Amino acid sequence: ISFYTFHQAAFLADAYVREKSVVEFFEGTRSLRSGFWAFCRYGAFVSFFPQLIIGPITYLHEFHPQVKSRKFISFDPLDIAVGLAFISIGMFKKVVIADNIAPTVDLVFGAAGAGAVMDPAHAWIGALSYMAQLYFDFSGYSDMALGLARMFGLRYPLNFYSPFKANGILDYYRRWNMTLTRVIARFLFTPLSIAGTRYCAVHRLSPLPTQVLSLWLPLLINFQVLSLWHGAAWTFVAFGLMQGVWSAAEAQIRGSKKYKRMCKSTSPFFRLLVERAIFFMLICLSLAMFRSESVGAAFHLYAQMFGASLDAPSAFEMREPVLMLFCAFSIIYLMPNAVELMRRYRPAMMTYENESYGFAFLRSIWRPSWGWAAFAAILTISSLHYVSRQPPFLYQGF
Repeated sequence: ISFYTFHQAAFLADAYVREKSVVEFFEGTRSLRSGFWAFCRYGAFVSFFPQLIIGPITYLHEFHPQVKSRKFISFDPLDIAVGLAFISIGMFKKVVIADNIAPTVDLVFGAAGAGAVMDPAHAWIGALSYMAQLYFDFSGYSDMALGLARMFGLRYPLNFYSPFKANGILDYYRRWNMTLTRVIARFLFTPLSIAGTRYCAVHRLSPLPTQVLSLWLPLLINFQVLSLWHGAAWTFVAFGLMQGVWSAAEAQIRGSKKYKRMCKSTSPFFRLLVERAIFFMLICLSLAMFRSESVGAAFHLYAQMFGASLDAPSAFEMREPVLMLFCAFSIIYLMPNAVELMRRYRPAMMTYENESYGFAFLRSIWRPSWGWAAFAAILTISSLHYVSRQPPFLYQGF
């Protein structure tokens, strides 16, 4: 319902300012018959099934011109091949990877909620497992949404683009749930930032209050709203505060003269490694708060992660979870994402232009060939082996 509501809210905002695509959409609707067909077109826009559950949130100017084109529902063989490849990759991510990591996540976070002690290794495995589970769950859905749309001849806005390859929290939100980020930025952060800047200019405030009102406070409000959108719980409030403070601090640091001097004196590769290591640690701790049953449970897990119970008994056998994590993070960091794999066929509208930070020798390119068809078949058969459990998408509950 939340994505459905955002979808319509964006449409109404465009209609209010008489955005060109909306005006053209309703042109010639003076008669009852034309009005009926305009309503049908609007219904198709807001309820087109590949985007209905978890996005992406599309604007009318992105959707309507494609529906009017000849490619829509033409069932072009190449579109079907690209779409099926996306669906097979997405289903594998969700069913084979994310859902097989879920039991470890439930075990560790359930134990933390009950106040059980555990050694640091098991606590870290639980936190890292949730990172991987959430990543592949949302990535899998996003790939399947792109694939379903492409089979109908449509290209959706990109909603997920290797967020764990980000070099900071600001870069992360240009890669994770990208269409929701741009909607919140458009309707919340930007107006608040402009209002704060104007207020400071009118009252001639000093640099520090100007920074607070024009950047820090809008960022804090922005991330608090984004977090509370997931649900009314103190863990989401704490998560939003963590993300907001982190974003404000990062924006301040990256804008400082000292950071810019450091960029000139250090190699880009070394700087990327350091920034990504810091990001990885902080996003792991943030998502542990996000997943925890309560704020107290999150801090209990933090204590276990950093050695509060070094002599605690082993909570579970670590071999299989560690192997799953190794495979999951190897895919995340060493393999191209699905959009990169299909880049020759323009599988999505680029919401933001992001660097991949991938390794060149692993940047494969998909082609409509028997080899890639066999690869997709293997992924699909592997997924069907587990699909009978039918666990929901994590974001479906928000």
